[in-house]
Amino acid sequence: MSHLQNHATSSGVEAFSGVSAESIRAQLGTILASSIFLNAQRPTQFLRFIVEITLAGNERQIKEYLLGVEVFGRPESYDPKDDPVVRIEAGRLRKKLAEYYSGPGLTDSVVIDVPRGGYVPVFRAKTSGLEIVSRREEDASRPKSSALGKAAVIIIATVLFLAATYVVRFRHSSLGTPISIAVLPFLNLNANPTEAYLSDGVAEELTTDLAQLKGLRVVAATSAFQFRGKAEDVRKIGQALNAQALLEGSIRQSQGALRIDAQLIDTRNGFHIWSKGYDVQLADLQASEQDIVEQAARTLQIPVSAKPHPAKSDTDNPEAHVLYLHGRYLWNTRQMPDMEESIRLFERALTDDPNYALAYAGLADSYTVMTINTQMSPAEAVPRAQAALQRALELDPNLARAHATLGLLESQCEWKWRDAEQEFRKAIELDPNYAPAHHWAALNYMELGDFADADAEFRRAEVLDPLSPMITEGLAENFHDAHRFDDAISTVLNMPDQRVGWVILAQSYVFKGEYREALKIPKVANPDDLEGLVIRAAALARSGDRAAALKILAGIEQNPQNTGPTHGYIPPGYLAWAYAMVGEKEKSFALLDKAYKQRDPALANLKVGPGFDILRGDPRFTVLLHKVGFDN
Repeated sequence: MSHLQNHATSSGVEAFSGVSAESIRAQLGTILASSIFLNAQRPTQFLRFIVEITLAGNERQIKEYLLGVEVFGRPESYDPKDDPVVRIEAGRLRKKLAEYYSGPGLTDSVVIDVPRGGYVPVFRAKTSGLEIVSRREEDASRPKSSALGKAAVIIIATVLFLAATYVVRFRHSSLGTPISIAVLPFLNLNANPTEAYLSDGVAEELTTDLAQLKGLRVVAATSAFQFRGKAEDVRKIGQALNAQALLEGSIRQSQGALRIDAQLIDTRNGFHIWSKGYDVQLADLQASEQDIVEQAARTLQIPVSAKPHPAKSDTDNPEAHVLYLHGRYLWNTRQMPDMEESIRLFERALTDDPNYALAYAGLADSYTVMTINTQMSPAEAVPRAQAALQRALELDPNLARAHATLGLLESQCEWKWRDAEQEFRKAIELDPNYAPAHHWAALNYMELGDFADADAEFRRAEVLDPLSPMITEGLAENFHDAHRFDDAISTVLNMPDQRVGWVILAQSYVFKGEYREALKIPKVANPDDLEGLVIRAAALARSGDRAAALKILAGIEQNPQNTGPTHGYIPPGYLAWAYAMVGEKEKSFALLDKAYKQRDPALANLKVGPGFDILRGDPRFTVLLHKVGFDN
């Protein structure tokens, strides 16, 4: 039986200094909705976190380290002695609470306070109305009381006016361009930071489910999750994501029970326009998610009936669902150990529910991405990805992400370029908000030399996922493969984090003849992985030190274990590119033949990659292009 109750809590009978948990949560909502806390992101996150942890009975775990990591986004290496962020923010929170209780909260019956010397909140009820009355009388004798009363009336009137006009404004928006929304990462209120997979997983599933609604543009989780732990004004977040509304919340798990709080915010003024709390069992998690989607849609005036396809891909097994969420969480890191563990988690989910289409899609995603990222050989990964996708689409022919992954597999690993294009079109038709479908379709066009179509798809993906570094890197790679090296360089240099685009940057410098600039890039100057080593070899060879370049390449072949922990095997296509760059044409062709036999995804770039330009006049290269599906 589901327990989807609006702010109803199973622990509501539990008292804290005579105040029930239900009353405390109601008071917390009142405080956070006040004008004092409305746009104060950090104090809001801080107060919500410590209150929920305390209500869960885990107040002893509220330590400076936990707050730094969970509330303020500090890394696991965070040392409170070196970084006073928690102490500073605690002082600000206390000032905010004092300001609240001397103003709009003057007559509130419940007090939430954070005493100095610690971070555990205390709760107390004002004594049977006498304290309230005495404060009213005391305040009445002060000259400023009239101003306070007027201010309160103005604030209330403003709130009512905004509430009255809000629906009209959003309804007007829905008649033109689609309303846009982003789901921020839900706050993990569990004491263990490693359990963030549940809160992240719920936020990602809400993003996916909202994306099924017509008339709603949903920002991809990749961009929305970049605001994890950042105390940004919600209006600035809305501008950065081009989102009119933000859905945020928190999750706390205790002995199989979940407390989920969700709220919807208008980014144009910072006002909370909807909120709801859920006390459910793990088995009711998906029902809670569906209710959040429906409530948010109604608030935004989006017809809930607009969801085009039934969710055949879901599961009724709560254990399988949680395993799937954990697998997705690890898959998103793209790190080799996490990718391997994601496969195990998806397989466990399928053991619990053999008809779980999303878990098959997750399994295919892991195998496909691992082989493209050289973490697993094509011989091992591709057949497993094919089998998983076949089963996923048997169970749910309308599963957009499965069609998108099939397109990626056919494009990069099987070189079925036109079949891949059809799969991407099908995925986009089923889910126009699925940014990876646009991103991967762009890669397919790029490999075919259709640079204009590739640019258009990258731009569409960028609208849906505006802060994704991988999409921006794709735009730079498209310029690079079109021999527009200056545009590629400027695109990477304008990225906030160039650690993602450094390969394209370094290669573009090499092709421009700016070898010193390429060799100054940290990953090329001191290479610790395969990409850095082969680019260093190319830069050295082109700048005149061919002997040093050949020594690097020989070292890779003789000691592949020295290429770093991110690669499960050495793809011959990478080495073929490097030997072509140093002028070793025969060696390059031998490696290209080996790459073809191994179905190496590196050959997807054969037609347009500038590194192979030196080979293009050789008839053997034309034959190889034909084998890889490039008929022209």
